[in-house]
Amino acid sequence: MMGITIIFGLMALASLVQAQQPFQIIGCSSGKVVTLSENQPLTVHNITGKGAACCTAGDKTFDDMTWDFVATLGVMDGKTIGIAYFKFMDPDQDYFILEANGDAILQGGDWKFLYGVGKWRGVTGKVKGRVVLRGEPLPVETGQYWCRIVGTLELPH
Repeated sequence: MMGITIIFGLMALASLVQAQQPFQIIGCSSGKVVTLSENQPLTVHNITGKGAACCTAGDKTFDDMTWDFVATLGVMDGKTIGIAYFKFMDPDQDYFILEANGDAILQGGDWKFLYGVGKWRGVTGKVKGRVVLRGEPLPVETGQYWCRIVGTLELPH
């Protein structure tokens, strides 16, 4: 009887391990920056943007994705405070929303899945993300942004 219990336990563990998939997104965008305060000790920016992204989830690649984001960032005494939301949508109009807080937005760190629709409904997992400010200078109050997100995800069966 104990042997059967062990076999069922191993089968359940194997199905859990197989359900987790490697996950990566690379995206680039442009956005608008509105500075709300630029005085010491607090600087606050509101940033919105959109662009193109490519997602690899497990053995599938979703090209022609788009991403939109909104972030409110403050820097107080050298520490980033704030929150950002990222929407990644595939060509089928299915999408998921990620959230990042504080230093995890620009310095890199844990982001979390909040919500998904279509093939992304019920998505869970662990991701590390980072937004990078790069590129050619743009007109005043705009910027170019790159993001890289890696981790694992699990979609319900």
